[in-house]
Amino acid sequence: MTATMRRSDATKQALLRAARDEFAQYGLAGARVDRIAEAAGVNKERIYGLFGSKDKLFDVILIETMREFLDVVKPLADTEPGSYVGKLFDYHRHNPQLLRLLLWEALHRGADAHDIDGWRAEHYVRKFDRAQEQFDVDSSRAGRLLLALCGLANWSHAVPQTTRLLLGEAAAEDKDATREFMMEFARAAMRRDPVVDADEVAVPEVESVNALTTGEMSDVDRAARRLRDAQAATEAARDDLAAALRTARAEGASANQLARQVSGTLSRPVVLKLLSTPST
Repeated sequence: MTATMRRSDATKQALLRAARDEFAQYGLAGARVDRIAEAAGVNKERIYGLFGSKDKLFDVILIETMREFLDVVKPLADTEPGSYVGKLFDYHRHNPQLLRLLLWEALHRGADAHDIDGWRAEHYVRKFDRAQEQFDVDSSRAGRLLLALCGLANWSHAVPQTTRLLLGEAAAEDKDATREFMMEFARAAMRRDPVVDADEVAVPEVESVNALTTGEMSDVDRAARRLRDAQAATEAARDDLAAALRTARAEGASANQLARQVSGTLSRPVVLKLLSTPST
């Protein structure tokens, strides 16, 4: 890569970062191209030359932010519902820009979701198909299931004022408690399929959800919960090990040395992949 190409790429990345900050804070209508240009150290004409319009720049920013999200949060198909809700909750808690961009888009465009080269539509088709296969549900329920899980993870971040009114100031600040409840609620909701009454109206069974508040759990429920807790603990321990490996690497340890240290726990390819993945 030539020096000119490197400068051009660096300029574009600075522009995208500045635009993301601007759109996340002010939305599509309130964002100003001159502020983006000033923050990125370029002139407005360069922005219009690269992207054509402020609307198209917003589309690029939203898609790029969604791509980054997918690099961090494992798909629902690769995890169980409770852990997925927890990962979503953590991501939007620590990376609020994506949720803000989506809310601004909904405010200014309603149900009209813009796309770039069909990437967004293709992403949601894959997500929909995986949910159908993973949970063995028909097409009418797959989308609603995804909406429910995403809503559990996102809603308290989207409307912090409502969260505070419902929980009170102290409880609203206890994000970890909210996260744990949403994770357990998702697991409970997915334990049983809905039954159908005589009028063919789907009625969800609520025993598992009620167990969250009444404490009435069967031996099977308790054993399943212990297993889920163990799986969650294993995932947390793996994340801690990954963080320790990255810290040791930053302090000068070689990848081969670290792979030998954890031999029998993680394979060398997994260690190398963890070291190459940015921490979140």
